[in-house]
Amino acid sequence: MKIDDIFYKYLNDNPRKREIGRYWASELNSILKGYSKPEDFLKPRKIEGIGMKMCLTGMAYEDMLTKIFEEVGADCKTQEKIELKIEDITLVVKTDYVFPEFVIEAKHPFSEVKEVPIRYQAQLEATYRAFNKPVFLGIFSAPYNLKLIPYKPSEIRWNNIKNKLLNYHEQVKQNNI
Repeated sequence: MKIDDIFYKYLNDNPRKREIGRYWASELNSILKGYSKPEDFLKPRKIEGIGMKMCLTGMAYEDMLTKIFEEVGADCKTQEKIELKIEDITLVVKTDYVFPEFVIEAKHPFSEVKEVPIRYQAQLEATYRAFNKPVFLGIFSAPYNLKLIPYKPSEIRWNNIKNKLLNYHEQVKQNNI
């Protein structure tokens, strides 16, 4: 078996069961940009190619940071989840690190990041709304580092997210019921 086949199996063999009306903050950008099609909502999504390797790299960085935080006794919770209700929708917000004063959502993009990229803003906005604390985008890089970039919440962005998510939800219901 090829190593890429093992990676693929690890990431794709146990897909999360989808439920109409339950959406994840991590998929908001795909919904808002139209990459996630309502008619495909219940179909299992596969991660492959470079996306698969980017995902695994980020997971490895996060595993190490979690180990570091645990070993030094940092006042931090990992993989905390809050469910936001938006009318008849549940938006699941699961973030990487929650400290008493702030939250970190960590990423490992394969290009340099100096400010919060548009592709992460919806997820970070939902994270801010869920945890009601300052949110930082944590950018992993090599050699091992975590650069924190503050996210600036926006009422306009939040209202846009809610409106587009509600519209997407209606389309999902029409296409899958």
